[in-house]
Amino acid sequence: MIQQEQPYIVFMQETKCNTNTLESILSKAWERCQAVTVDATGASGGLAIAWNNQHISLTNFHASHYFIQAMFHLIGTNIHGHLTNVYSPQESTQKIRQLETLEILNAPRPYPLWITGGDFNMIRRLEEKLGGRRKLDKESNNFKDYIQHSGLIDLPFDNVIYTWNNKRASTQQIASRLDKFLIADNFVHLGGDVCASILPLASLDHWPISLQWKNLGKSNRRPFKFEAF
Repeated sequence: MIQQEQPYIVFMQETKCNTNTLESILSKAWERCQAVTVDATGASGGLAIAWNNQHISLTNFHASHYFIQAMFHLIGTNIHGHLTNVYSPQESTQKIRQLETLEILNAPRPYPLWITGGDFNMIRRLEEKLGGRRKLDKESNNFKDYIQHSGLIDLPFDNVIYTWNNKRASTQQIASRLDKFLIADNFVHLGGDVCASILPLASLDHWPISLQWKNLGKSNRRPFKFEAF
């Protein structure tokens, strides 16, 4: 990958490996990379945040089986905030409990800026789903309430809608917008242009997503780029 195209930070879900294995892979694939990880349980799960320590620093980590959170500082600027990498569970009650945990954890956060992304495993409205059962679950209503109460904006993608599909054809196909970036609504006051997109590389049944924050007041500064896989 060309250096100017490399992200500042990458969120990974379903790594399916332990810390030692993942750090070994990252050390070969990404120079000057640091990472914090949550080990997989058997052959499932696993989370990580990896970042370029020349451009961004991370501190104050909180982690569980389903999320990793940290405070960040964009080096060379006065921009501080919070990052959360999310991989929501499958079971509805656990999803709702996780939303409650994240809302409580971030209610008293020191910096208002908050960027959260990953696989939320939920939709907010039926327009985010193609095929399958045409009814919103309780978790969808809780997800909408969580976004509103937390002062978050659900960034639309600038290319396609769905981030997951069941890899079936014709009338058996189901596709959903399960992966997304949510940003604090104060983001707009910091300036610059923010956009989210789906990357063309398919990863199993999910597509990776990218967020870029451009034009942060210095013409020579390259985009502040996040990717979630």
